[in-house]
Amino acid sequence: MPTLALMEQGMTLAVESEQFSIEREGAVVNRVRMAEVDEVLVFGAVSLTPAAIAALLQRGIDTVFLTAHGRYRGRLVGKPGRNIELRMAQFERVRDPAVAVPLARALVGGKVANQRYILLRAQREQKREDLAEAIGALRRMLEALEPAESIEAIRGIEGQAAAVYFGAFGKCIRNPEFSFTARTRRPPRDPVNAMLSFGYTLLGTVMESSVLRAGLDPMLGVFHTPEYGRPSLMLDLIEEFRPVVVDALTLRVVNRREVAAEDFEELHDDAELAAVGDDEDDEAKGSDRAVWLGPTGRRVFFRAWGRRLRETHFYPVRQQTLTLEEIMQQQVYQLARLLKGEAEQYQAFVLR
Repeated sequence: MPTLALMEQGMTLAVESEQFSIEREGAVVNRVRMAEVDEVLVFGAVSLTPAAIAALLQRGIDTVFLTAHGRYRGRLVGKPGRNIELRMAQFERVRDPAVAVPLARALVGGKVANQRYILLRAQREQKREDLAEAIGALRRMLEALEPAESIEAIRGIEGQAAAVYFGAFGKCIRNPEFSFTARTRRPPRDPVNAMLSFGYTLLGTVMESSVLRAGLDPMLGVFHTPEYGRPSLMLDLIEEFRPVVVDALTLRVVNRREVAAEDFEELHDDAELAAVGDDEDDEAKGSDRAVWLGPTGRRVFFRAWGRRLRETHFYPVRQQTLTLEEIMQQQVYQLARLLKGEAEQYQAFVLR
């Protein structure tokens, strides 16, 4: 999906005929044909002219607003999906334990299997005993998922698996300039966590667009408890892709030394967080350290992100090779078929 990312602060997105015009202080710095854009990411203090907003809505171009450091704020939404029958089926079926429990089991099973794959790949290169122990523990948790008969039990297993996985994740890093000891967020406290958080945000924007495109309601899922303002279905569907897309990409850019320590910024107090629009979470307030990708780091990571989405893998559901981005959309369509009663089960995408 061609994505236009507006990261430089003070930019303006305008319209010239059938082109988007990117301007700085009244001067045009770039032009992009509208027909070549499927998504626009707006980071921080970037302005959109009324004509640009109208063109984005008219063409149905997904437009997502983030803070300067990549925290999700919201999106420009046009006309809602017209498939009310699908949404009615979704609201009915996700409340049925006979549908919800197997679906949650498949989603979490896919996530844990992909986490195990990430550690297995590192173990082949490093032959570490601690990695082998974590891989074995994740295998046992996959086995424990099979008889799980409630969402609560599945959540418990997912939490245990996350603790094991992130406890071993730092062992996959081979670049001495970086380290990882624990998953931290809101705010991230080190460069690796900064990349994971940024990547998960990008992943969520892509998945939410896919959910809306399919005609489903992103707010109602099965594994993540529906809460006010929480896109539970989107969060459900990104679970199996967190290791596949974001974790693997983070390890790649670190181990290939595509990013360096100077590509990150540290903010140390609430005033600094507020200055860049990243003070919205209570967890960030009063914290002594927040680490974010800097401008160069965001550009490097985002380019690598685009390449990762375009990588191809075999997709068993359709028995063909697709890009990761296409596989994500197909997983949403597969879920829609399940909710309409056209499929008996949901098959998670697992790396082989």
